[in-house]
Amino acid sequence: MIYLSSFMLSTKKLKNPNIYPYNVFKDKDMEPFVFSSITILYGNNGSGKSTILNIIANKLMLKGKEYANSNSYGTVDYCGQFSYECRYSLADDERTGRAYS
Repeated sequence: MIYLSSFMLSTKKLKNPNIYPYNVFKDKDMEPFVFSSITILYGNNGSGKSTILNIIANKLMLKGKEYANSNSYGTVDYCGQFSYECRYSLADDERTGRAYS
């Protein structure tokens, strides 16, 4: 079975602090996520749990993903651009240990 092994958010910074999803995690030390068999995301309301899940779903083009496509800063698709800049790796089941990108 193939599963998500790790995920790294975009490190690009934009000057405008209001552009979503850029700068959502600007004050947090966000290392690449390394997933186990079961991974639990936890935090206060507004800490970014749903944002991270939506970014992952968009990057992996998963069925049922939510997509924020409206912004008030012109016609740039910032969510799509952010998702494009993220990186991930997939792995085969634990028995083979094969990695994918």
